[in-house]
Order: sequence, then structure tokens, then C-alpha cells
Amino acid sequence: MPPRLVATYKALRGLNPVLLLAALVGLIITWPDNPAIGVALLGVWGFGLVEYVNYFVVRLAYPPSTWLSRVRQWRTPRLVQDIEAAQSATQ
Repeated sequence: MPPRLVATYKALRGLNPVLLLAALVGLIITWPDNPAIGVALLGVWGFGLVEYVNYFVVRLAYPPSTWLSRVRQWRTPRLVQDIEAAQSATQ
């Protein structure tokens, strides 16, 4: 992984929680009058949170048939492994 890409992903890893929190606060403050729209927006926010966790915290993406057994293994996401490998290769 090129060093600039590593730096980008590291920056996003720190920026994403801030953006997720800001989006949640914004959603709560400006909660729409239509409850269905609010729930849909909350679902989109939740999807973003799950994707952040999947990419930067613990791997959640597995085939449905093995999901429950494999997600319990708390594996490091591939992106994090690639970032760490690229950093150790340049040091």
C-alpha cells in the first residue's frame, strides 16, 4: 500500500468517529416530522457505524452460513492489517 494511501486511511480512521457523532447529533437536533423518515435516516447512520466497525475495529463481513461462528473470533479487519503491514515495511 503506498504511503499516501496509508496516511489517508489513518486520517479517515480518526475522522470517521467524529463525523459519525456529528451526524448523530445533527439527526437528533433536526429530527424530521415524519417518523418513517427519521427511522430511515437513523438506519443509514447505523449502517455507517457498522461499516466503520467492519473496516477499522473488527471484521464483520463473512458469508451468512459461517457468520455467527466467525464473527465471534474478533479478527482484525483486512484494511487494518494492510495499513500495519505497509507501516512496518517502510520503517
